[in-house]
Amino acid sequence: ELRDAMAERAQQQRREQEAEADGRQADEQAAEREALAEEARIRFETLGESVGAEVEELRQRLSDARAAVTVNETDIKKHGEALREAGEARARAEQKTEDAEAKLEERSATRQAAIAQLQGFAVTGLLLTAWPDAELPPLRTPWTIEPALTLARRTEQALADVKADDETWSRVQSQVSQDYTELGRALAALSHQAQAETSDYGLVVSIVYQNRPELLTAGERQVLENHLQAEIASAVQKLLRDAERQINAINDELEKRPTSTGVRFRLQWQTLPEGADGAPVGLEAARRRLLNTSADLWSVEDRRVVGEMLQQRIAAERSRADAEQGGSLLEQLARALDYRRWHRFRVQRWQDGQWRPLAGPASSGERALGLTVPLFAAVSSYYSQAGAAHVPRLVLLDEAFAGIDDAARAHCMALIREFDLDFVITSEREWACYAELPGVSIAQLQRREGIDAVHVSRWTWDGRARRREADPDRRFPPAP
Repeated sequence: ELRDAMAERAQQQRREQEAEADGRQADEQAAEREALAEEARIRFETLGESVGAEVEELRQRLSDARAAVTVNETDIKKHGEALREAGEARARAEQKTEDAEAKLEERSATRQAAIAQLQGFAVTGLLLTAWPDAELPPLRTPWTIEPALTLARRTEQALADVKADDETWSRVQSQVSQDYTELGRALAALSHQAQAETSDYGLVVSIVYQNRPELLTAGERQVLENHLQAEIASAVQKLLRDAERQINAINDELEKRPTSTGVRFRLQWQTLPEGADGAPVGLEAARRRLLNTSADLWSVEDRRVVGEMLQQRIAAERSRADAEQGGSLLEQLARALDYRRWHRFRVQRWQDGQWRPLAGPASSGERALGLTVPLFAAVSSYYSQAGAAHVPRLVLLDEAFAGIDDAARAHCMALIREFDLDFVITSEREWACYAELPGVSIAQLQRREGIDAVHVSRWTWDGRARRREADPDRRFPPAP
């Protein structure tokens, strides 16, 4: 509306200027006519005195001059009316401009309030809880329109599949109410109280400790951590058992597929030394209980051992976060309970009737195989899971087998076929033309200095010979 009003205003201003110019021209013409009439009158009188025969002709000319004056006066009135209408249109355009500017200010204020509300919601950490991959602008400085609009659009896309109907809303509200009731009962046993207050960003729960309310993210959040200890231990137990099953599946693949020279490997998932930056204190004792006994069958001693280990990890991570002055409660718990940081992988080789570390005495080819074979086994075990029986078993290799001799490369290629993997490889010198592979499609890229082009030659390997193939994308036939 503002743009339309401004365009109309400019048009009316042009019309006003044209009307003023026409009025000035009419005034000049009227003055000129009056001067001519006066001159004619004087001449008429002079001629009437001197030349009587021409009097009638002069009277006629005077009548014509008067008629012209009348016409010019009519034009002046017409242009004056146009000037008045242009002034009224200008006043209306100015009013529209003021209304548009007021509406613009109102909508700008509404937009800024929405940005502030979005930033306030992001500060609570709920947005990252719903969408952990969200890239938030700095939270300590006010957001501008561009980053806020980008975040809002990406959030809407990322959460498009989340139901937001009345039924889902009612279900979530009911679940929150149940969780709050359960929390209140658990805290009541510890002589604490939970108070809930609804804000613009959700439900804020405060813990009343010694008649002093504090937010759940303050020191008393340990109450909630203790309450959730059993659930945390159960979740960690499931993750550890899943990891152990995956390691066993990889080792089963390795057991079934020794190298062509009879060398066998296995993968070990070992705990780090306890303390410092290694595994948490008490991990070994807790790990035995987590892996060997169901949480429902734990004794009081089992729960104590596991609970102390988890509490030690949470306390250590909290101390680190407090020292660095950063990290939400969710981030601290995620780091504290990341069981992957408590372990490391080791590859062992069967030698002299026993399993030995891969780092022991061995040829470079055997060491290379020891690093490559477990990777192929891991990929194969992943594709062998239920529901993936007929998918392409693709593995991507970039500059693979660097530093490995041709004999060891042939063993690696044989393992690719043995594990039934489909591979794509890039290499400066490797064409993968080995008898161990029944077929390979090859694209060789070549370029010359000073020429802005890359030549592609296509080849195939059938297990016995390499043949040059025609380029299906060639635009011009080859030279005779």
